Amino acid sequence: MLRQLVINDLAVIDSLNIDFKPGMTVLTGETGAGKSILLDALGLVLGDRADTSVIRGGTDKTDITAIFSINNNPYINDRLGEMDIASDDELFIRRTINRDGRSRAYLNNTPVPVQTLREMGEYLVDIHGQHAHQSLSRPKTQREILDQAGTYDSLLSDVSDIYHQWKLVSEQLQNFETSGDDFEARLSFLKYQIDELIQLDIAESEYESLVEDFKRQSHSQDLIATCQQVLTELSESDAAVFSQLTQHQRAITDLCKIDNSLEGISSLLDSAAIQINEACSELKDYIDRFDSDVSQLNIIESRLDKIHELARKHKIKPEALPEQLVLLSSQLNQLEGGQEQHELLQKKKSELLKKYRILAKKLSDKRKSTANKIALAVTDKMQDLGMGGKFDISIEAIEDQEEITPHQFGMDKISFVVSTNPGQPLRPIAKVASGGELSRLSLAIQIIASKDNGVPTMVFDEVDAGISGGIAEIVGKLLNSLAEHRQIFCVTHLAQVASCGHHHMRVIKESKKGQTFTQVIELAEPERIDEIARMLAGMEITKESRANAAHMLKSA
Repeated sequence: MLRQLVINDLAVIDSLNIDFKPGMTVLTGETGAGKSILLDALGLVLGDRADTSVIRGGTDKTDITAIFSINNNPYINDRLGEMDIASDDELFIRRTINRDGRSRAYLNNTPVPVQTLREMGEYLVDIHGQHAHQSLSRPKTQREILDQAGTYDSLLSDVSDIYHQWKLVSEQLQNFETSGDDFEARLSFLKYQIDELIQLDIAESEYESLVEDFKRQSHSQDLIATCQQVLTELSESDAAVFSQLTQHQRAITDLCKIDNSLEGISSLLDSAAIQINEACSELKDYIDRFDSDVSQLNIIESRLDKIHELARKHKIKPEALPEQLVLLSSQLNQLEGGQEQHELLQKKKSELLKKYRILAKKLSDKRKSTANKIALAVTDKMQDLGMGGKFDISIEAIEDQEEITPHQFGMDKISFVVSTNPGQPLRPIAKVASGGELSRLSLAIQIIASKDNGVPTMVFDEVDAGISGGIAEIVGKLLNSLAEHRQIFCVTHLAQVASCGHHHMRVIKESKKGQTFTQVIELAEPERIDEIARMLAGMEITKESRANAAHMLKSA
């Protein structure tokens, strides 16, 4: 139940703090006074989309808070528990909309996404707009009304889940079929590429080794000649470096006998002689084992040419060819397993379709049972509303069950049909109902379909448009009876409806210092008589209209 609504800086409202009570509350006032703004505020705090145009001029943000009693709302309490938000049987919902476009939402001072407000709102308030009858002829609206009245939410959710699974598997199968023409060509090409790589038989790091060998063989003459020249100058010529260094080392060693401070230099020369001797030894070994076979160079060159050619085909670096073989082999395995995957998907699709048929049949049975109850109740209310005739809900299979193509919301074609004159056949409501009849029929359907949906608060925004007189009084009493089990808000211009409320609030618009303000006043009995008299007679309230208003309130 909605207990309180606090609005700051919304359109022509600067600040409002309204307390609400159980039962039926009517809201009246002149056209343009701001009644719709109150409903807009409630919609915003329950997650409706908003832009900065709703912010009152000269202010930076709109701030709206709604306080609900939730002690008898198990869904809301369970949802708050899931989010680890303490409730204490009360729920504070706050929504702020800033001038820069940012919007923030809070549940009991805990920040939440705006989407969460929409989810919670479905279990807190059910709003029936003044133009609801205009959408009543749409198949989507008719299905939603029927399903909201039913007690099979879980079954409807299961049908939707199976549908989405079936759709995903169908899309995967479609991809297989679309690529089927290219499958064999792709498979053949992969095998050809893999065979080429296998025949090449390139090992890890082989390419790098071949490049080194090729550089060495192609420069063999320079390598040998230079190494031989260095060896000669170091140890084999008459003026060899090793011989001169040995002589110099001996000379310094002799001087050490005179001055021992030269011993360090002697040691360095000795070490240098040893290093040169080792270098000469390794140069001799290198020259002796160097194989400058021209035929070996040709073999290496030929091998490198094949590697480069294959690398160009695959558009990769030569050293990446071993990795490419692994990659292509993996792709081949996937393709070869595609047929098996295709069969598994077909089997899964068949299983999902079978399960969908069973659930869709259960859903259809549930809908038919609910439709019968609603049809009888709405037909009864049509008599009360002075329409006569008969209402029914037609439920037919969308297509043959043997060739079923699942739909998200089941396999039923739902149609609201009506006969407003005795003896006339039932026909779709859009084809037989006038505007006034459609408005009354919409009200009857909303009242009946909403009885069992579990939402504790209902709002009717001028749904009594197009009716008057005795029918308006009946509408008021219908709404009043609905308030026995839930909280009802009704925005109305009809005195007959307003007199049926347990509580009465008047919305007024005032101008102060060039600015417009909307206020909401709860009317006590004397003021309420005046307001209903105004609704009956206009701005000039007479004794007769006041007496008539008092009689209407007493009768209600």
